[in-house]
Amino acid sequence: MGSEVVEELVGPLRAALDHLLDASLTMLGSVEVTQLLRELEVQRRRLAAVDHRVLAEVDERGVAGEYARSSTADLLVQMLRVTPAEAKARVRQARAVQPNTTLTGAVTPAVLPRCAAAARAGEISAAHITVIATATDRVSRRVAHEVVPVCEQLLVQAARHQHPGALAQTADMLLARLDPDGRAPDDAELERRRGFTLARRGRGSSRPSGEWTAELTALWDAILDALAAPQPAADGGPDDRSPAQRRHDAMIEAGNRLLRSADLPTAGGAPVTVLLRMHAQDLTDQHAADPLNSHHADADAGGGVHARVGVAQTANGDLWPTALVQANLTDAAIVPIVVDHHGAVLFCGRTKRLATPALRYALAARDGGCCFPGCERPAAWCEAHHIREWADGGPTDIDNLCLLCRYHHRQFARHGWHVQMINGRPYWIPPTFIDPQQTPLHNTVHHATEIDFPIDVDVGLAG
Repeated sequence: MGSEVVEELVGPLRAALDHLLDASLTMLGSVEVTQLLRELEVQRRRLAAVDHRVLAEVDERGVAGEYARSSTADLLVQMLRVTPAEAKARVRQARAVQPNTTLTGAVTPAVLPRCAAAARAGEISAAHITVIATATDRVSRRVAHEVVPVCEQLLVQAARHQHPGALAQTADMLLARLDPDGRAPDDAELERRRGFTLARRGRGSSRPSGEWTAELTALWDAILDALAAPQPAADGGPDDRSPAQRRHDAMIEAGNRLLRSADLPTAGGAPVTVLLRMHAQDLTDQHAADPLNSHHADADAGGGVHARVGVAQTANGDLWPTALVQANLTDAAIVPIVVDHHGAVLFCGRTKRLATPALRYALAARDGGCCFPGCERPAAWCEAHHIREWADGGPTDIDNLCLLCRYHHRQFARHGWHVQMINGRPYWIPPTFIDPQQTPLHNTVHHATEIDFPIDVDVGLAG
């Protein structure tokens, strides 16, 4: 009888999969085959939601004990041959998104009900749920527990257009905005543990190891972005080096340039530009216009502190606490970029007039890299594109420029895409065969989703 019920539930799914596996795909055009790919991903994610339901049932009943297994995760390892890490992750997800029944029979709601609804609709994946569950757990421990539902809603919304890795960065940004002072002990610990070692391995080779601070990481990110870009091979073909090999060779190039410089004995070489992208709402009104001239004033005449809140973000997505930003603003290697809530540049560098280098900095801060939807090429590998062609009278200013990698700079027009500025940021209009409504798209790869936390929510620290 039990097997018949299972067959009734799973049989139609098996038949549908058999049909898909046997179907001929050669008659599908490019639009149809990509549409099929997207729809399959939606159903794959909905299957994960089914898995959560079944796992929650197995876990709640204590079925693992009937099979002489110590836990539900152990049962999955033995029965489904998944790794222990995957088994534990699936059980944690099921417990987070499914209602629970107490010993008295009362049903308690799911910890992450919005994740459950989005997974059931196929909008987010299991990996997204893992990121959101981890983030909300951190929020509940460091900030008031009542804030968790709002955080979950923000992250679910971000997950609809970010992959899990980018969503994790958004979660870090969210927590930093909610509890900026909470990062200070971590930063102090990193400062204490800082170090760098070259362990000799014989024949002149070595293995680097150590703990780098945020400043050192940002500096070398900027250097490697500039020197580790792919280069054509001698025969004109593509660069056959791996990313790790390109970074290794870039370190050699950086060292050679440093040794050839005349500044090494006294100043350690020329300063490297580090872009710090800050939101205007993270500065007081008095300081937002010119953050460089405000870091010396700690309090006004009436004793009120003009404190900065929030964090700054480097071009590579690392977060700097405001104390670190203030301590480095006098460094010529640091270029602050202030943006509004749309991401449009309000202030760049140390002058009100955008010179050519400052314009490039502003583009890098605003776009982060190639602005074509989904492209991950960093700013150092990109070219400035005139939205209105320069030959047609288009000005060379921030509102008529965007960053594009070499491929998209040369290919977007022939594929029917075009770009326009909306609220000071570049948005791409797809051709009708991709989207008949031609909905404007913005690349969210390089910057975490802009987080406007509701001002009516109490975010007082827990405890």
